[in-house]
Order: sequence, then C-alpha cells, then structure tokens
Amino acid sequence: MPFSDFAVRHSPENNDPAPISVLAPYSNIILTISIVTLFIVKHAILEPHLPHVYAHMWGPSSEATKRALLTLHLAALIRAVMVAIGLYPFIFIMFGSSKLSDPAHIFGGRLTMGDCIVIAMCNLPSFYIFEIIHRSRLSIATWIHHVGSILTAQSTLTLVIHGHRNARYQFLIITLWGFFDVVMELAPVFALIQLRLARGHHDYLCFVYKITAVWLFVLNNVQTVMFIYISWMIWDDWALAFKIGTPMLYAAFKFSQWQQAYFYVVLMRSELSEKLRKIALKEVEGHPLSPEEEKEKRQGS
Repeated sequence: MPFSDFAVRHSPENNDPAPISVLAPYSNIILTISIVTLFIVKHAILEPHLPHVYAHMWGPSSEATKRALLTLHLAALIRAVMVAIGLYPFIFIMFGSSKLSDPAHIFGGRLTMGDCIVIAMCNLPSFYIFEIIHRSRLSIATWIHHVGSILTAQSTLTLVIHGHRNARYQFLIITLWGFFDVVMELAPVFALIQLRLARGHHDYLCFVYKITAVWLFVLNNVQTVMFIYISWMIWDDWALAFKIGTPMLYAAFKFSQWQQAYFYVVLMRSELSEKLRKIALKEVEGHPLSPEEEKEKRQGS
C-alpha cells in the first residue's frame, strides 16, 4: 500500500487485536538496560581508549572538551544502533504495507515492527538522560529538546500500555518524529566532533558546517511535510487533546531544530571570518599570499 493509505492501514478498524508491542509494558526495563549499557561503554571502552585515539589533542584539552567528545561518540554509537534497529520497520510501516504487529524479519524474526520501534523509543531517551547528566554545559535549546523528547517518548509508551484509543496513531507520529530526529542528528554529531579535532582547518570546517546546515534544512522540511500530511489524514479520528497538544509540541521542537541549523550557519561564518582575519594579518606582516589566499581575500572584500 502507498503512503497515502497510511491512516486506513493503521486505523483501529483495520488492525487485529494484537497489541502495538508486547514489549511496551517493559519499556522501563529497556530504558534502564540502555542507560546501564551506555555507562558500561563509557567506562569500559571510551574512557580507556579515546585518550589514545586522540593523543595529539587529549592532554591539553579542558575537562569540558573531553566530556563533550566522549558524549559525542556515545551519541554516534546510539544513533547507529537505533538506525540499524528502526530503519527497516520505519520504511515498511510508513511507506510499505506492514502493520505494527507484523514480524520485522530481523534478529531471527522474533521481533515485530512495533517491538523494534519500542526498543528504539527507549534508547533515544536513555541517551538524552545520560547526556544532560554527564555534560558540563548544555544550551537552553538543547535542554528543552532533550527534556521534551524524554517526556514525549515516555508519555507515548504510557498511552500504548494503557490502551488509549489514539495510542496507535500517536505512537506512529512519534515514530516519524523520532526517526527523523535521530537521522538529522548524525550530521551535527560529526560536525561537533570535527569542531574539536580540526581547529584551524577553516576550509574543511566551513565545508562540514555548510553540509550540516543544508542537511538539517532539508530533513526538517521533509519531516514537517510528512508530519502535516499524516496529521491531516488522521485528524478526524484524533482526540481534541492531541489535536492541540501534539502540533504545539512539534512547533516547539521545530524552533529548537531551526535554531540548531542557524547555529551551523553562524559557525560557518565564524570560520570564514577567522580565515580572512589570518590572511589580513599575514598581509600586514609582509608575508606573501598564496593564490588561494588572494582569491579568498577578493571574495571577502
């Protein structure tokens, strides 16, 4: 079935009595295991080995930089795991003919599509909980995004456990929301790692920040179009509280994500300004400029 049949395919009338996921009542255990796993990976793998991998910059770096770098590697790892678990179910639930109770055909076929998404829906909040505790500094926008994500995921799983009549629709909308959030964050994670590892490489960092800003801009628009379209399809069956609360919460998340995209535009401009400043300083000191530097000088004038 095409994407246009999403609402019909996932409506209560067209679904068997099977639950969204038999793992939903155990979401707290999954969340706890995920947090403990992050703790073990941090202490047993990253803390002993990152100083050797980044020996050229680890010693002089501040404690805040070390914490940030470690957290970013955990972020990359948890997102890679979530994409591995959730990509197949997401594609076939959103664009294929699958239902949440269908087998996922991964891990021996014992998990259903809904089971995989529940696992992913517990993994992302586990990382956000870990990050807001472990990081020494977080922006207000990041705080709002992380706390909102934790509450949204856990509230959705609560609706599923208690069998709310809109639980299936809400679960699927948060799946769409969360999947794009995970994929969108892959580029910023890479960019922030490079920010700490490639200081002074202005051309390279400008390119990374530009790609990151474009990545966020494009995926934000795709996510918003899909969110509006799905909301429109299920609007008549949606409870009033969800008609008001979900779009408002989504708008708040969009504000945070657009602010993040703008942040990388600012970083890109900052790198360009620093490069031009160094060219000007080199010229004042009487050093000859390379052809590339002459070109950059003319473009910056």
